[in-house]
Amino acid sequence: MSAKSFVKTVKNARRGVSLAKNLHYRLAGVLALLLGLLCGSAFFVWWLEKDFRGSYFDSLWTIMFTLIGQGEFASYPHTFVGKLIVFVISIFGVAILGVVFAEVLQRIINSKIKQILGEMMGINTCKFEGHVVLCGWNERGHHIVKELTASGTQVALITKERPEGLDPDVFFVQGNPSERETLLRGGIKKAHSAVILGDPNFGEDDSHSILTALAVEDTAPDVYTVMELSNPDNERYARYAHVDDILYSDSLVANITAMCTQNEGISAFIRDILSTADDGHSFAAFDVPEDYRGRTIREMFAFLKSEGGLPVGVLTPPKGSGHIPSSEWLSQVNPPENMTITLPMKVVCIVRDSYSNTKSE
Repeated sequence: MSAKSFVKTVKNARRGVSLAKNLHYRLAGVLALLLGLLCGSAFFVWWLEKDFRGSYFDSLWTIMFTLIGQGEFASYPHTFVGKLIVFVISIFGVAILGVVFAEVLQRIINSKIKQILGEMMGINTCKFEGHVVLCGWNERGHHIVKELTASGTQVALITKERPEGLDPDVFFVQGNPSERETLLRGGIKKAHSAVILGDPNFGEDDSHSILTALAVEDTAPDVYTVMELSNPDNERYARYAHVDDILYSDSLVANITAMCTQNEGISAFIRDILSTADDGHSFAAFDVPEDYRGRTIREMFAFLKSEGGLPVGVLTPPKGSGHIPSSEWLSQVNPPENMTITLPMKVVCIVRDSYSNTKSE
């Protein structure tokens, strides 16, 4: 395209932008007008200029080049109608094309701005699947997010205010996680699990966490829920909400501190196996497959060792009980090698983080 033609096209496009401010048609109507103008002009060119020689689509191609001021026809039409077509296409066609471009661009910009503002304000709906919904926020939140994202898990956070320094990959939802509509915006129905943290924004006790657990279980009963409690006396209320797992952060930290005090140098080992973000090792639990029913622990542990894992124990449901959360299963560290495997059963191993991530997929 020559410089002169380019300047001409830009000027006409600017006219189209100006015209777009004065038009009140819908985008579909403007598009229909543009297509009608192009297709009609192509037909007259095919009829009057080419006497039906060639194909209609060749004439349409000629009109498309005329729209940008290029091609032989744009410079030398043979008939009066052809000259009129060139004039109309060069002025009104480019103007209408400018309207279309202006409207499409404006819609894209508005959509993008709306999306960005929605993400910042936490008013959008999460589209993740198989993710973790983090309900509430406290000083341990950043570390939990770091561990989850390091394992390749997508995270949606629901809390009253957006935390400072929040990982940009975390989908933020502003609101109260104990409300059904807020949980739905966090994608709770398509989530794999939910972590309920004690959030100081809703008080220092466990009451709000328990209300959140009830809301999660009522909205998405199949989601695996892990709950953080401050007061062990409140565990019975959390169990009424059918929470799958309960942790006491304060007592857990106290136990680890006491262990490190009694065993010099063990803290480095504990940091390694309790983290998935250091590209080291960590604990992982896997369901024992049907193939191992009736076989011995020795056979299963030997296979896991050959795969690079270090089996440390198994989890089994209490005998004579119905369906209960796996968090209430009985743990057996270093079980007897001749023990017969009965299902259901989970095996707990120390594995490389990459192996754990692959198995979880």
